[in-house]
Amino acid sequence: MMCYDKVVANEQREPIVYSQNANAFRTLIDKVYIHRMPSYGNKIFYSLGFMALTSLMILVITGVTMAFMGQNWWLTVPWGIYFRSVHLWAAQAFIAILILHILVGFSTSGFRAPRRMVWVLGALIFSLALIQTEFGYGLRGDFSSQYRAVSGADFWNGVHLGYWLNPLNYIQSFAIHVIIIPLTILFFFILHYILVHAYGVSRPYRKDAPYKMVKADHKKLFLRGGILTVIILVLALFFHSPYVPAVRIADIANQNPNLVATTMLQEFNHTSGTATYLDSIDPYKFDTRKVFIAIPYQQFLAGTQNNNAWTIFTNSSQAQQKIYMQQAKLYTVAATTSINISSSTKAVASTTNPVVLMISTLMPIAKSGLYTTILNQENPSINNTYTLRFLRDMNALHNRAASLNMDTAELGMTKDETGSVWKMPPGSWWLLPLAVINSAFNLLNNPYGDQIAGEILGAFLLIFILFPYIPYLNRVPEFLHLAYFIQKEPKEPGEEFENPESK
Repeated sequence: MMCYDKVVANEQREPIVYSQNANAFRTLIDKVYIHRMPSYGNKIFYSLGFMALTSLMILVITGVTMAFMGQNWWLTVPWGIYFRSVHLWAAQAFIAILILHILVGFSTSGFRAPRRMVWVLGALIFSLALIQTEFGYGLRGDFSSQYRAVSGADFWNGVHLGYWLNPLNYIQSFAIHVIIIPLTILFFFILHYILVHAYGVSRPYRKDAPYKMVKADHKKLFLRGGILTVIILVLALFFHSPYVPAVRIADIANQNPNLVATTMLQEFNHTSGTATYLDSIDPYKFDTRKVFIAIPYQQFLAGTQNNNAWTIFTNSSQAQQKIYMQQAKLYTVAATTSINISSSTKAVASTTNPVVLMISTLMPIAKSGLYTTILNQENPSINNTYTLRFLRDMNALHNRAASLNMDTAELGMTKDETGSVWKMPPGSWWLLPLAVINSAFNLLNNPYGDQIAGEILGAFLLIFILFPYIPYLNRVPEFLHLAYFIQKEPKEPGEEFENPESK
């Protein structure tokens, strides 16, 4: 019989002998390594944590590079497109490997005391990674960024966090995605590994399960990390990150001016989706009349001698203002639907009605792109929130999403711009549970659907994070006996295992 190390509470590890010429870096690396582990610890199942870290490092390197080079570089320049594609595939690998890593920990009951915080930290990393991906999509600068930002804003508003988390604000999303969440994940990663290093690779939960202690195979560990890196780089070379140009107000104004004019009137009348936004909270407390009509109109007229239609409107009586708005509505509807109204009525409305005059004045600057610039400059602290809300009020984002099979009712962002979860690169398949919740509880047609979805998802995440501390539930893996397939050790001819803990 071969001799095996005995596993005892105060296990004595073999001393590490350093040469006199070993430098400080080598000494530090040796201290960071886990040197002894159960022989099944050299299986790929126990390399998943390192492979997740490898994916994270690729995300950091490509992310920092793109942040320095700028949006135009990663959207139009070949090398930038490749870096964006590497970043996307690394994100796919990071989420997939984290899920597998969690499944291994669940199956082997690797969360048992005193290792409970190992699970909690890992669950927090996974939860932050899911949030991180969505804020990342909001920064790409394409249609997906717009649609996901608006949909994400509705979700955060529904769960009462819209005041602090506004995906429509590019600057805030940039800070969250590039600085806040990555540093938090890295911090949790370090704490997670410190605990794993202190406790060692988890032993079988069954006391009579045989295993032996062996030297950790670090070469195999780094080889797997290297293979993963090559796979990500190759996939990014052949399957680029999808790109659909962003929807622009200027393009719509040139193609369908009546739609823009009608939406402006709705903003002025306080009947648009933004003006009537109802959710568990209302983050859009700005006056749409002022934001979308009055301020752009007055800025455009600045320094000119033109008659100020805004002043005429505000100085009119309430009754006269209602007449103006009613005339403007009839005028806009007629222009949109070709309804026959008298030419005299049209002429009066177009020449003397201050509401029509303001909208008519804004249409040329909307076609030129200046309207978008003015909206984005009105309140720099919330960046392009006004622009995205105006696009949302025109229903332009929803229509484009529907044409790409990205509509929320059709599993939404799980498909991305590819129109399918299964095309290459795959969509955000990790959002499938949220899509299932929306469909199962018919939340898409519920005015408080985002709040309900957030509460259900929050409950699941809380159970997931605190799983090791929940009595009875934390014993489920033991009854399923899933650890056998992961921790099983093949026996060599004439070899037997022994577990001193069972003696």
